Amino acid sequence: MINEGPQSLSVLGVPISAALFDWSNVGESALQNNKSVLVSFVNPHACYIQKKHSEYAKNLRDLDWVLCDGIGMVRAARLVADIEVDRTAFDLTSIAGPVFEWMAQHDVPVILVGGAQGVADQAADKFRALFPGLEIPAVFSGFDSGPADAMERLSLGEFCCVICGMGAPRQEAFLISAKNAGWRGIGFTCGGFFDQVIDRVNYYPAWVDRLNLRFAYRLLKEPRRLWRRYLVEYQVFMWRLIKALLSRKFGRKAQ
Repeated sequence: MINEGPQSLSVLGVPISAALFDWSNVGESALQNNKSVLVSFVNPHACYIQKKHSEYAKNLRDLDWVLCDGIGMVRAARLVADIEVDRTAFDLTSIAGPVFEWMAQHDVPVILVGGAQGVADQAADKFRALFPGLEIPAVFSGFDSGPADAMERLSLGEFCCVICGMGAPRQEAFLISAKNAGWRGIGFTCGGFFDQVIDRVNYYPAWVDRLNLRFAYRLLKEPRRLWRRYLVEYQVFMWRLIKALLSRKFGRKAQ
């Protein structure tokens, strides 16, 4: 599959796009040329997923853009690979709002795929209220027959935007399969964004977002679900970062 995005570099074993993301240019190019552009996001948890799922890194390389969602990955990219990137996520603290506004202005329909039964429906209601003119003609669960039904809908050939929140690595694999099957449009992964916007439109308090304490806020808000991710699985990221920094420091001294 031909990648339409910039070169990617490995950061702690995870491919990262080595360029700043200009959403307006990406969207205009995809629409005018009737091509598919796939965008995903990685945070420190991606290191654990990459270790556990061998196909994950390959799928990320097959995407057009892989952006840093999480200040930890942003800093790792700068420290380890000298990549100047900004934190970019598909949520309302980052690019979700501009993307939905652009879709409404350009009459591009948006299809939601992800979450338990009924979650995407509730999220769609929130998005329609927040962004007048946004067309969401179909929503699908991320479980049971939902992904297959969504794939059938995408086979109709209509240029559209797909927001996929099935969690890594399933969401990346879904978008790649849709593109390979002939779907044309703009695809974003979004993790648990649908659940967050249902809970609260402005999920993160402004001060939490400003201080980059989103991970701590989520852990306090959902300790039973997230304690293992942040306290155990994130250790893969920490150890890889320490090893990379030590190698970088002493390797340079040796040279």
